[in-house]
Amino acid sequence: MLKDSFKILMSGTEDDLIDYIDRCREEFKRLPPEQIAFPKSASDVRKYSSSSNIYAFKTPFHIRGALLFNHYIKEKNLTKKYSLINNGEKIKYVYLKMPNIIRENVIAFIQDFPKELGLDKYIDYDLQFEKSFIDPLKSVLDSIGWNIEKTVNLELFFN
Repeated sequence: MLKDSFKILMSGTEDDLIDYIDRCREEFKRLPPEQIAFPKSASDVRKYSSSSNIYAFKTPFHIRGALLFNHYIKEKNLTKKYSLINNGEKIKYVYLKMPNIIRENVIAFIQDFPKELGLDKYIDYDLQFEKSFIDPLKSVLDSIGWNIEKTVNLELFFN
């Protein structure tokens, strides 16, 4: 999507790009969690683990997601279906809308999103889209004075 955005940026208009962003947003919301999740390496999972609170104070965001995954996979007795996340694993993580059933704003996983946890309806597709697509694009658009959304101009209102 980003690559196609840059093609439009080079040969299209601002309105073409805004229309493309809107189409991408709609398509993004239909993708499964595995395709929209952020990839990351999970080092120091054991270091941030806490027996009393699942994770320790100042745990990095993606590691918190990994420790929450491990906790709820064990709690729901799903360890035969899902491997626990260990140090050095390649993981994916997604933002969760609040409030939700685990009262956290992130969950990580290794390969398949654990639908059994009941968190799929809490995935924050808007925030995922913002962080993975809009933010990188916005830095380029800001430098050339383009917007990511149609803006209302007061002059147009009075004409």
